[in-house]
Amino acid sequence: MSTDDPNEEGAATRVRWPMSPVNTVLVGLCIGGAVVCFVSGLAVPGWALLLGGVGGGIGALLARRSSSSDLERVNALEYADERDRAAAAKGLAVVGVASLVLTAGQLVVHAVADTDPAARWASVATFLALAVVWLLANWYFVRRG
Repeated sequence: MSTDDPNEEGAATRVRWPMSPVNTVLVGLCIGGAVVCFVSGLAVPGWALLLGGVGGGIGALLARRSSSSDLERVNALEYADERDRAAAAKGLAVVGVASLVLTAGQLVVHAVADTDPAARWASVATFLALAVVWLLANWYFVRRG
């Protein structure tokens, strides 16, 4: 018998965290960021982060139910099996392409319009970071086969 069998005498009891480590980090970052924004007087990004954190947390908790659908689990980053992981990988690949396209468009706006230099440099850094991650991910997965 497994040591996790609740019927086994002296078995170790293991508490399952209610959401994945990725969701725990994302929810924590969103809620922590919301607190920082509210303290700094930045209500709009504060509300956006708070809604994202609470919504993401609720979605993650609901996705752990035994009756949750594939779509609920994939959308909440709470994968149950390889099918969920494969669907998520394809969906996140589309998100990556959309991020590159949108960030490139943002750079064009910064080039045409007279924008804040800090925002311009943040846009450049984001675009370059996405491009480097894309290059490294492609290198890794092509070599891996």
